[in-house]
Amino acid sequence: MSVSPEGRLQKILDRLPSHEQEEVLDFAEFLVYRQRTSPIPEECLSEEEHARLVAVLDAVAALSLETGPAVSNRAHDADLYGKP
Repeated sequence: MSVSPEGRLQKILDRLPSHEQEEVLDFAEFLVYRQRTSPIPEECLSEEEHARLVAVLDAVAALSLETGPAVSNRAHDADLYGKP
């Protein structure tokens, strides 16, 4: 059973002292006002730009699928710390 945002807010408000309740309600009203007055963003990317970005991301993801040469931790440690 899902609780609405209003129900969750009411539960929180019931546990707070009255001066803190006013602050929370003022903040909630500010958020509602900001949401109503902010313009609805238009689609920022064209379909071509979106396709290009997806292709670049796919290419980056494919890099992790490549198999490289076998690596020896011993050789790595020798390169870092010198040979014993």
